Formats: sequence, structure tokens, C-alpha cells
Amino acid sequence: MRTQSIESYLNCSFECGCGRIHKSLFAHYIFEPGAIKKLPALLSQLGYKRPYLISDTHTYEIAGRRAEEALGKADISFASHVLKSPDKGDLAADEHALGSIAMANDKEADIIISIGTGTINDLGRYFSYITGRPFLLIATAPSMDGLVSGVAPLIFHNMKVTFPAQEPLALICDADIMAAAPLKMLAAGAADILGKYNCLLDWKLSNIVNDEYYCDTIAGIMRTAVDQTMECASGLSSHDGEAVSVLTQALVLSGIAMDFSGNSRPASGAEHHQSHYWEMQFLFDGTAAVLHGTKVGIGTVLMLELYNRLSEMEKPDFARIRENISCRTSMENWEKEMRRCYRDGAEGIIALEKKSKKNDPQGLLKRLFVIEEKWDEIQALAKTAPKASEIYNILEKMGAARIPADVGICREYVYDSIRYGKELRDRYTILQLLWDIGELDNAAEKLVEKYCNKI
Repeated sequence: MRTQSIESYLNCSFECGCGRIHKSLFAHYIFEPGAIKKLPALLSQLGYKRPYLISDTHTYEIAGRRAEEALGKADISFASHVLKSPDKGDLAADEHALGSIAMANDKEADIIISIGTGTINDLGRYFSYITGRPFLLIATAPSMDGLVSGVAPLIFHNMKVTFPAQEPLALICDADIMAAAPLKMLAAGAADILGKYNCLLDWKLSNIVNDEYYCDTIAGIMRTAVDQTMECASGLSSHDGEAVSVLTQALVLSGIAMDFSGNSRPASGAEHHQSHYWEMQFLFDGTAAVLHGTKVGIGTVLMLELYNRLSEMEKPDFARIRENISCRTSMENWEKEMRRCYRDGAEGIIALEKKSKKNDPQGLLKRLFVIEEKWDEIQALAKTAPKASEIYNILEKMGAARIPADVGICREYVYDSIRYGKELRDRYTILQLLWDIGELDNAAEKLVEKYCNKI
């Protein structure tokens, strides 16, 4: 199986053809059986003497206890804080969990170690960042793409916000633990990577329309990671060790790509906006959380469907679109919709729009002239998108969720996420393009009709 080497990207710095210097502080990657036993030696090599371990109820039993035993045998002092996992669903990466970590903080600790892959990783690396200490991660499942990234998506005032965070110096993965992860977590990790098909399209789309910075080198790293995941997907259902290793490398490469770009653009597009929107609704409703990658997989099918339809769309009547700009929803009505959809998080959405002016008529007018001029280029990009059905079939083979109903997402939430999910970020995607040309509401109706017929 062809894989892309991680070693060449460890603790690297190079001048890229895009004109920027790409850097990664991530320096040590250990993926092997019994890898946690190497923790004491790694800490000694790095020069750290007192770690602060952060885990939750589940990850402590999976790997936290082993880390403590390894440190104890090496006579290394440590502090350990175990967050209580909820009875149903997953722990939320919010201000309450962060406060618990802060209150248990060991001021004498010289390095933060998260033991877990998703929420615990996000919380740990953000806590590391705000306290000015280095970070190390012991992963417990290949379930998400933020293993080594320098950002952390956290829930703040009921909003999913991406904060700067501390990139890990090292990642320790016990191969046996990673391969034994529940299939739903393996599938979630693979789905998160498959979502890169869409986010790379969105990134290039913004480059075409807005002249946003775009790097072929970074995009190439991500494409290879996605291709590797496609190759190993069939082996994940049987917990094949090589397939899990390949998936983990792809997830690591995704984080490196984000570090190279300085933000999450190479790994997050409209498919993530869908996921974040649904996650907020689950929180508002008090519904058990669904794995991030699982939601991303569903969102990817929906967004690729939009690209597939865009590739066959006739060129819009841009003169008519410009003439009807004044007929679009007023800011007053838009704010009412934001309060309906985003509830307690609406003020943050409204504040973002006032700052970014994504929906401002003057900005729209400017974009429309560019879209009209570059319509053939935009359609050519859309024609490179995989078929939504292809990703749907891969998810099905892995036993992963494929449509919103599979995880209890209702028609209304899907309809609103397609129309208003773009308001979560100041990031140009297929959703903003369809809004620009006046086709987003129609697209939302067609997607709901096709993919939400079960509920």
C-alpha cells in the first residue's frame, strides 16, 4: 500500500513555491505496539520532568492508567486529572471542561499531556497554549484529523469557535490500542479525511473567486492523505493493523497541512460547517453528541452533491441576479433567522457578519463580476469533484453513517444547515457561491428531498 512519509515533515521548515515558509514543530511520531512504555524516555530526551496528564473516564482506562504506570516505574513525578465522561454521548470541549482542567492544574508541571483523541486533545492543546507550556499527545483512536494541528475547535458561549492552540511536540500511538478502537471511531476518522475532497474544492474555489491564498504543496499533501485513506478503507472494518496505521498517518498529515497553512483551510470547508451546525443543535436540544468525523462524512456527501450539480449547471443570468440584489432578505429578517437557528449562539453569528460582511450587497456585487468572468474555471473545478455516490458507498462499506437520519438529524436542521451553515465562519465555500448566484435555497430543498426522505 502506497503511503506518504511523515518523517520528512517532522520539525521541518522550508521555503515553498507558494512564496511562504512552512514550519512544523511536531517532531516525534511513535506508532507501534506498547508505545506508551516509551513515554518516560521521550520526556527525558525532551528535557521535561513533571507532566500534567489530562484524560477522561474512558481514555484513562484505555491508556491513562498505562501512562501513569510507565511514569511511576521511571520515578517521574506527575499530576493527573480525569474528567468525568457523561453517561450518554461524549464529553463536550467547552468552557466547563476547560475550567475543570484549570482548577486541577499543577503549576509545577512543565509539559501538558492529553490522553485521548478528540475532545481531550482539543482541551489539552488549548490549555497548553494559554498556559505557555509544551504539549504532548497520547492518542487512543484514529477518529479525527486534529491530532497534531495548532488549532482547537471549542464550544464557547454555545458557539463552535476555532482557537489557536499548541501544536504537540510528539504523538504517541500504541498500535494495538489504535487498532482496537470501536469501528465507529475508525469510520469517523476515515470520514473526516474523506471530507478533504470537499474542503480542497472549497479552498480552490475561494482562490478563484476571492484570490485567497492557496498552496499546491499543501493541497498535494492533503490529496495524498485522502487517496491513502481511500485505499485502506476496506481494511478498517476488520480492524486491520496496516489500514489503521495508514489512516493514522493521513490524520497526522492533515494536521501538518493545517500548520503549514496557518489555519484549518486545507482540512475544513462547508462539510465541517454542516457538522458544526448540527453539533450546536444537539447541544441546544440536550441530545447525545455524535462523533465529529461521523457528521463530517454525512456533510461531505451533501456538499459533493452540490459540486456535482454545479458541474452540470447552465451559466446563470448574471445581469438578472445583479438586478435582483435589492430583493434579497433584509438584514432585519436575516437576524431573525439567525436567532431562530442559532438560538443562544446567534449574537456571535450576527457579530461575525458585521465584521466579515459576507452578505453585504457591495461585496456580493464585486464577487458576481468575478464569478461571471471565471464561470468556466469554476465549472471545471466542480467537474473534478468525486461523485457524492462514490463517497456514500465507501461510508456504507465501512458501516458508517451516510445520511442525516442515520444519526437522528431532522429535515429542518439539514435544511437550515445548508442555508445558514455558511454563517458560522468567514470562509468562502460552495454554500456561499450558491448564495451569491441566488441558488442556495433551491439547492437546500433538493438536497433535503433526496437525502432526508426517512424522517
